[in-house]
Amino acid sequence: MPIDTIKTRTQSLEARKNYKNSFACAVSIFQNEGVLTLWSGALPRLGRLSLSGGIVFAMYEKTMEIFDKVDPERKYI
Repeated sequence: MPIDTIKTRTQSLEARKNYKNSFACAVSIFQNEGVLTLWSGALPRLGRLSLSGGIVFAMYEKTMEIFDKVDPERKYI
């Protein structure tokens, strides 16, 4: 998730003095730390995204089950 890495770097306290903009941040990371640094932290981010997606999906399904019990003909809900 290179964009997340760039976003995190540009939101840091030192970002204003280290980078002019997001593109300058990406170039600096690429030149000074290597291209693989852009992918640092990708595994925790993907884990968090998949976990939150699963929770949202499960809650949606359970909510729809409750709505079906309350209003089986789907007349009001």
